[in-house]
Amino acid sequence: MEELQKKISYSFRNPVLLTQALTHPSYNEQDHSKVDNQRMEFLGDSILSAILTEALFNWFPQEDEGSLSRKRAVFIRGSYLAKVAKELRIHDFLLMSKSELGNKGNERSSTLEDALEAIIAAIFMDGGIENAKKCVLSWFGDIPGQLEAEQRSYNPKGQLQELVQEQSILDKIQYRVTKEVGPPHKKVFGIDLIIGKKTWGSGMGKTKKEAEEEAAQKALLKLNSHLKTNSQSV
Repeated sequence: MEELQKKISYSFRNPVLLTQALTHPSYNEQDHSKVDNQRMEFLGDSILSAILTEALFNWFPQEDEGSLSRKRAVFIRGSYLAKVAKELRIHDFLLMSKSELGNKGNERSSTLEDALEAIIAAIFMDGGIENAKKCVLSWFGDIPGQLEAEQRSYNPKGQLQELVQEQSILDKIQYRVTKEVGPPHKKVFGIDLIIGKKTWGSGMGKTKKEAEEEAAQKALLKLNSHLKTNSQSV
């Protein structure tokens, strides 16, 4: 654990918290009374979002709420968090069942995302929000620079379409305009993203495209969370 603590730039006063953050549910599949990292992942998700929200708020003082939400979504998506986790070599330290390790479950994006968020929670529980913030911002590096690079390849509408096809969801994705306010030169659009009869995300933007992208980002997060919850309950 000392090696990992060096990589994440944090030394735990209570190393048990780090061990729990690295414990995949499969590790204790024969004894469900023992803890894993899922509750910590839930806490870490919220802490990470708060840290990034404050950082983006300070970095981009002229941006409105919708623009900041779209920027934050670039960083909190699973693939980006998995990339950060790999750079920290977290997959080398995960506690998993032999069968999961044999199937390279420690390199799965969803597993790495959960572990990273659980580690953020562990740091918060061990050393408070300032230490958690310091670590997260050091892992993410140059946020404006990272954002520029990541946004070029980030396509939430395309990714949502791929996820829907992957899951064999037969209902089409619909983008429905719910609001159109303001003068012609300064309009704001509201969009609901609907799959089947359910609204999965809503977005606001200065163009329909911006609003659709924000709705798709929210739908991606919600649908991924829904799919993860269903897979864990099986």
